[in-house]
Amino acid sequence: MFTRATEIRESYQASIDALILGCILAVIVVGIFLRDWRSTLITAMALPLSIIPTFWVIKTLGYTLNSMSLLALTLAVGNLVDDAIVEIENAERHIRMGKTPFQAALDSTAEVGLAVITTTATIVAVFIPVAFMGGVPGQFFKPFGVTVAVATMFSTLVARLITPMMAAYLLQPKSAENGSNTVVAADGSQVPRVLLPYHRLLNSALKHRLLTVGLAIAFFLPASL
Repeated sequence: MFTRATEIRESYQASIDALILGCILAVIVVGIFLRDWRSTLITAMALPLSIIPTFWVIKTLGYTLNSMSLLALTLAVGNLVDDAIVEIENAERHIRMGKTPFQAALDSTAEVGLAVITTTATIVAVFIPVAFMGGVPGQFFKPFGVTVAVATMFSTLVARLITPMMAAYLLQPKSAENGSNTVVAADGSQVPRVLLPYHRLLNSALKHRLLTVGLAIAFFLPASL
């Protein structure tokens, strides 16, 4: 008797392995750049707290853990930590100003809230239309679009609620940065020495907006032809 059960099981296991490996690599990369185990732990918590509720939504909608839904979760792993990274890094910046972790979490959340929500809305706007595809392709890609969008929305919910709370109680207070670590930029603002080249490039792009937009269009135009 002919059966594809073995191939399906192997495909399912490969998708699960890719999802787990993606989560591990995402945490490692975050740890390398944040260089603080507390910040890395807080950021890593966004992965299970976003993926587990997504499984509940998948079950509620009647979807199965097939290749498309697992591929969607694997693809969304990078997005799931984005919002938490923004929140925790901004909280760290406020702590370096000499604020307590609790006050830093409050100020950071108020500062980047709109940016975090806008990022999520952009990702959802890209993937939700996939869920409304018609015909046979739509039957395959509907779970894909819904899974990515739902997981991303849960990640934003975690970043807005859980991440600041953990930051307020897990991060350590630090003394305000001294002048040796910062320099005065051309606009008079205090900028960390390591970020000065980026600050100059960003200011130059904002001063020459038409040129920046023109270069962006010229860069992407060949790909669309």
